[in-house]
Amino acid sequence: MATDGDQIETNTFVFADLAGFTALTEAHGDSSANRIAADFVAGVRRILANYDAEEVKTIGDEVMIRVVEPETAVRIGLQIVDQLAFHRSPPVRVGVHSGPAIHRDGDWFGSTVNVASRVTNAAKPGEVLLTDATRSELGDGFELEARGARYLKHVPELVPVYGVAGSGPTSDRLEIDPVCRMAVSIARADSTKKRRGLTYYFCSAECRHQFDQDPRRYVALSPAARTARRGFLINLAAFVAIGGAHLIIWAGRSFKHPSVAMLILFAAWAIALAFHYRLVRETL
Repeated sequence: MATDGDQIETNTFVFADLAGFTALTEAHGDSSANRIAADFVAGVRRILANYDAEEVKTIGDEVMIRVVEPETAVRIGLQIVDQLAFHRSPPVRVGVHSGPAIHRDGDWFGSTVNVASRVTNAAKPGEVLLTDATRSELGDGFELEARGARYLKHVPELVPVYGVAGSGPTSDRLEIDPVCRMAVSIARADSTKKRRGLTYYFCSAECRHQFDQDPRRYVALSPAARTARRGFLINLAAFVAIGGAHLIIWAGRSFKHPSVAMLILFAAWAIALAFHYRLVRETL
């Protein structure tokens, strides 16, 4: 909440980070991952030296940047992915959003900043992703492609986003090697492997060999695996909550006159949960 001493200004905020830094740390170890993050931040700072932009702060592998002009913000984002996102590099991604924010004690706060950070999380490696608020303020110097509307974490409404041509899927599309967690160009991947309908890309024969030795170790870190686990936990939580509520009501009746229909429903739900768990295990 803004106070009397706060300044509210309209700016464009750029967040640049490394996709899946936790998994990157798992793959490379703390020391190497910290060095990768430090090199990334240093690279972003070299780019910012050529622009009228403010580095607001760094949070681990993430750099927050404030720019007055949206065009400058997008150019910075393109430079970041052009220079720092490439085959066998850390998986760099950029998000951009414009709007009013609160300036306090050298930092910036508010929903505009939050959305900018969340848009970055939705970007693919090597992609500059921006919102409609930024798009509407841009001139004609950029070619944009609609990426659809996304639900962003802690943002209640759908947010339309756009990819800047020359970044991400429209150029040299990058994926993430599930073993070393580095960016892999689809066109230059050493090899690929399909598993449970998903295609994995490898930067080297060594990474492919490690994956073949124990695929579940690496697939468990993927976005698909996290989504599958989350879906099962939501299903299980609903079963426990609703089933528990009905059990309490039935106990209040001294377990008399059970509802046959409800018993059949929960039995079927329990069987469905067992199948759901099996599907999640197969996904992993």
